[in-house]
Amino acid sequence: MSSFYDEMREFATEMLGEFKQGAVKLKRVTTAPGPNEWTPGPEVETLYDLSATVRRIHQRYEGGVLIVETGDQVLFAVSSVTPALTDTLVIDGRERAITNLTPIPAAGEPVVWKAWCAA
Repeated sequence: MSSFYDEMREFATEMLGEFKQGAVKLKRVTTAPGPNEWTPGPEVETLYDLSATVRRIHQRYEGGVLIVETGDQVLFAVSSVTPALTDTLVIDGRERAITNLTPIPAAGEPVVWKAWCAA
């Protein structure tokens, strides 16, 4: 079954790479080890390039309720790192907080990720 997911992931990566928009990066901040266990070390920022498309969202329905807000929906291929809500997306040089993160498909191995960012 994993070969099915591998094929789908490869296809999604190829398509998103071909149609990607702008420069989208995943930014992860971690704390390096300190000199001892009670003193944290410096923060380290790591940027990962993503093959992604970005779409502006103004309103949507959730649970039958109209939600009106401005934000972006980012669809990106699986990269070398699994994204987390604590990460941020850098879209064309502008850092954006991730407000929601969903793997597609919801069950099984992720083929692509969908993230929502507040404007």
